[in-house]
Parts: sequence; C-alpha cells; structure tokens
Amino acid sequence: MKRWILSLSLLVAAAPALAGVVYRVETTDHDSDPPAVTAGTMSAEGSSLRMELASKNQGMTEIIYRGDRRELLMIDHEKKTYTVMDEATLKELAAQMSQAMAAMEQALAAVPESQRKKMEEMMKAHMPVQAGSAEPSELRATGDSDTVNGYPCTRYDGGAKESEHWVTGWSNVEGGDEVAEVFESMAGFFQELIDSLPDFLGARGAADAAYAHMREMKGFPVVTRTYGAGGALEMETALTSSESVSLEPATFEPPAGYKRQDMMQQGKKGKKK
Repeated sequence: MKRWILSLSLLVAAAPALAGVVYRVETTDHDSDPPAVTAGTMSAEGSSLRMELASKNQGMTEIIYRGDRRELLMIDHEKKTYTVMDEATLKELAAQMSQAMAAMEQALAAVPESQRKKMEEMMKAHMPVQAGSAEPSELRATGDSDTVNGYPCTRYDGGAKESEHWVTGWSNVEGGDEVAEVFESMAGFFQELIDSLPDFLGARGAADAAYAHMREMKGFPVVTRTYGAGGALEMETALTSSESVSLEPATFEPPAGYKRQDMMQQGKKGKKK
C-alpha cells in the first residue's frame, strides 16, 4: 500500500500543469453586524470543477466535480475528510431512502387524517432537500440590463423576490465557453442524482427546478443576492475577477492526508472508511 501511494504521488508530481481558469468571488453576509465578507474561488479545467464558496448555513463549502469520473467530492476541512458521491453511492443511497420512505408512508397511513398534514410537515423539515411545497420556485427574466462589476448583465428574479441574479453571457467571462460545458455536465449529474432517488412529499419538484434554473440563466451569475421573508438582503455573492492559469492536477484531488468518509456511515459513530 505504501508503495502504491508513493507511486501515485510521483505521478501527480510529474504530471504537467493544466490550462484552466480561476474565478474569484466574494460573499457578503448582511445578517452580520458589520457585514462579514468571505473570499472564495472556482477553478475549472476540462471536465473538472472545484468550488470554494461561503454559504449561510454551512460556512465555507468546498466541492470537487470530476466529469470524467462522474463523481462529486465534498471536502470537510475541519475533520480532514472527504466523501464521494458516485454511481455506486447513488444506488446504495437510493435503496436506503426507498426503505426509509416506505416506512414513513406506512407510519403516515396509520395516522388519523386530522393529524396527517402536521406529520407531513414535520417530515419535510428533516428531508435532505427541503421541499417547502410541491410548487417549485419560479425564475423570471425581468428584461432589466446593466453593467455589473464590469460585465454586461441581465437580471433574473427568483420567487417572490427571494433572490436576484445578474447574469452575463458565458462568452463575456474568461474561459466561459469551456466552463459552460462543465456546469452543464454538473447540472446533468445532479439531475441523475435527483431522478435516482425516490420522491417524497414533493421534494423532487423543488430540486428539479433548482437545477433547471442553472440552464435557464444561460450564463455566469456575476452577482447573486438572496432576501429574507421581510425583503431584507441576507447574502450577496459577486464575481470579482477571472483569469486563465496553469492548474496542477492536484487541484481536483482531495487534499493530501485527508481520509475518505463513507457517506452511508456519516452520523454513525463517525465511522471512517
């Protein structure tokens, strides 16, 4: 095993750098006082994409998508672990979810009609993809246009002013035409994930809409703003720069020394694979 790891390390070290592109973004959390700004990057080359982005509920999130292998890696820097979502994992996850959903539906059938709706709402709150309702969030092209951060953009609104997206054409950003194929591949991968899992309480409709929106905008979101229930600005993510660079093959691999975590064992005494 040690010889195998050493051989792999030498191959990676000897491999040529890849021609790619790096996008730098800033995420501003307007719920903080003063607003907290976090820098992130998106690196892309060929069929691979690495994203390091801040999110409201999960802090800094890092994922690696490798289209040639049809897999998604989720990196946990705090625990120095990573999980892999691939075809084999999808099949196992689908089987487990089918069993869980069958048990839930059986439990619901035994609940009096007057209490069933309340039980369904409680189940929705604990689903991996929260449906909220069977109706997917709407994405509307407003027809507004402006120059945002130096890019010609058009505006899309999500839902009842839940979000606002200023989008520029792929050809307007560095390496955009090539990167568009990576995003399209990743959207297709997520669609396969959604289709492979059992639907329950309308969750699939909401998830389908989320990835359909990626295709509808047909470009790179230069600025994305999300709003709270009262219309107050919560989060803002903005593209600050992009450049063509030489990327090392290790860019699209887990950090050295990180352990693979079995996704099916997460939450079960922290068992690692």
